[in-house]
Amino acid sequence: MIRFAHVALAAGALVAAVPAQAADFIIDTAVGKSGAAAIKTNTAYNSINYTVTSTDNKQTLNVKATAWTRGLDGNYTASALASWGANGLGVLQAGEVGSNVHTIDNLNGWEFVVLQFDKVVSLQSAVLNPFAINGNNYSDNDAFIARAAGNYNATMTSTMLNSITNGLGYDASKQSGNFWFNSDSAKYNTATQNYNLSPDKAGNVWIIGGSVNGPDNRNDSFKLNSIKVTSGVPEPTTWMTMILGFGVVGAALRRRRSATKISIA
Repeated sequence: MIRFAHVALAAGALVAAVPAQAADFIIDTAVGKSGAAAIKTNTAYNSINYTVTSTDNKQTLNVKATAWTRGLDGNYTASALASWGANGLGVLQAGEVGSNVHTIDNLNGWEFVVLQFDKVVSLQSAVLNPFAINGNNYSDNDAFIARAAGNYNATMTSTMLNSITNGLGYDASKQSGNFWFNSDSAKYNTATQNYNLSPDKAGNVWIIGGSVNGPDNRNDSFKLNSIKVTSGVPEPTTWMTMILGFGVVGAALRRRRSATKISIA
């Protein structure tokens, strides 16, 4: 009876360790909150929070968005994040003037949005609405996209960003690496860019900005309308717990079988 209890406890621990099933989430950037209040169109915020229900209505995902600029001097500065409704999120860089400079662009330095998730997710797609910036006769929405590990509850700082970007393994001679890539808008010819990243390309911090040494020499300029992510990727500690759980259950069952043979004999 005691051995049976041990097996039950071990099995219970294993069940508790099994990660949630994969779930898809679509984050509409126009329906977030700043504090307890819903965000408004054409209004700037320090950060915007989103609470999203999965497409199967079984899971909830929390997301925190902030805006940043990497100046020509290489330093990171917090910028304002603003929503333009269905057009999407844009970055308001201090002191920047011109037409459509309230986008996510790489004209005067590098502008980007940092998304912190309370779950590890892989990026499936993004809707990046392109805009012609500062009199250019074209619009381009190439994007630099990167993933990292981080703490959802932590306030993003320039020091944290330095640590994240230094750990990306960025190589200016390439268009992609293990933790980052430049999307090429020529492959999509639409605002919607489908990445369909596999579960091993996951993180709970994602960066979306204008391309860095991207596939062309154009200025990228877009607003982030929405993104689709998939959760359900187990944390390393979860895998360890599962492995230990399998081992405990196996050992308990072996002991129980041995004890049963002895009693029968």
